[in-house]
Formats: sequence, C-alpha cells, structure tokens
Amino acid sequence: MLKVIIAEDDSSMRLVLKRTLEEIPEVNIIGEAENGRQLVSMVEQMKPDVIFLDVEMPEMNGIEASKEIFDINPQVFLVFATGFSCYTHEAFEVYAFDYLLKPFNLERVRQTVKRIKELKSERGQAAFSQREVTPYRRESPKLKISTNEKSIFINIQDIIFMTRKERKTIIYVVGGSAVKTYEPLQNLEERLKQYHFFRCHKGFIINPDMVMEFSPWGHKIYSVKLANTEETALMTLEHAREFYKQYCL
Repeated sequence: MLKVIIAEDDSSMRLVLKRTLEEIPEVNIIGEAENGRQLVSMVEQMKPDVIFLDVEMPEMNGIEASKEIFDINPQVFLVFATGFSCYTHEAFEVYAFDYLLKPFNLERVRQTVKRIKELKSERGQAAFSQREVTPYRRESPKLKISTNEKSIFINIQDIIFMTRKERKTIIYVVGGSAVKTYEPLQNLEERLKQYHFFRCHKGFIINPDMVMEFSPWGHKIYSVKLANTEETALMTLEHAREFYKQYCL
C-alpha cells in the first residue's frame, strides 16, 4: 500500500486529484496539505511514500518545500502536479520523480503510480538478494563521530554509505549498524576526501567498493544497490557517468 500526501492550496483541485488517486488500487491518501509549511510538518509526522504537490502554494512553495523534505527523506517520491509547465526544470533540480500537468489525465496518473509501486517493490526485494562483502583491511584512521552523550569511532573501510534522513546524517556500516549525527554530509565529505568515497547525489555519499547494481529510479536518477545492507542509495545520471569513468573497466 502506497501512503500518499496531496499538497494543493486549491481545494477543488485537491479534490480532483484525490478522487483520481482513490480510483487506483493500493493507494492510501494519509493527508492533505494546503501550503508548503504544513506539508513539511506532515511529512515529518506521517512518513509518506509519495507526495503529489503543486508548485505555487502559500507560505512555502512546492520547490522550497521539496528541499526541506529532501533533508527528511531523500527517497520519498515527489510528483509535481501543477498547471505550470515553466517549473519543470526547477522540479527536476530537486529530484522530482515525475511532473504532471493539469487537467490531470487518469491514465497518466495511473502510469506514474504503477512505476512507483514497481520501484518500491524492487527496493523491498533487495533485502533478499543482498551480498556480503568483506572490506579490504588496510591501515587507516577511524572516523570520530561526536554525539551529546559519547564519541563513536567507525572504521573508515567499513562505511557502506552516508545519507540524510529526518534532518540528520545517517552513516551505514558493515555489520548492520547505523550511526546518526547532526554533522552535515558536506563536512563528512571534506573529512573523508582522501579515502575513496564518491558523492553520487546531493543526499548520498557511497563507498564504491560496496556498489553492486544500478537500476532506473525516475528522471535521470538511478537506485544503487550496495553490499552489506538492505538500504539503497540514489545516483544522478551525471554522477553515474563519472562513476563509470573512475571505477569501471
């Protein structure tokens, strides 16, 4: 079941989109927002899989809201549903999955939801086909992560990938552990710049040694399957090309 939030300041258009989505099986509309600020708050509380949102909304527009949502969950599916085609570029700059123009075409919406379901299913199946990789043990310092209560020391070669979630940075490590810190990804990228890590996306830094598979994930985005974890990362097309040049024969 897909958990969906609709964000649209026009109540009549919100109703049209709601009725369109309600006709699609396995779609559960868990909330409706009238402005961008309300949407961000709902995303934090309700943790949707998909967000259908307009671009022009009061208090905070759809593009601005998407940037904040990205810091909460970079893997949420953002589908812009708007009457303004001129915002297409800005929408995909914040990694939108799709861009639908009003008036909504039911079949077009169905296709978008169908593709999201397929990708979500593929993400869930990754847990059953994950492969363990033993990192090459080389002499290197540990990464020190400080929290309010303690200091945590991570073997750098054991880091699988790093991402943002719920306004924190999450460091996934071999063995199944995940370390949370308020330190921005950019700071960690700078600290680790001499250690073979790859910034594949605004919200992800990966260990190239752990990469197993790429698969399409929306507009010029790939899903990256990694060893030693059930989680997946995202990679832009531009960074995928760079990855091929640096790490592939």
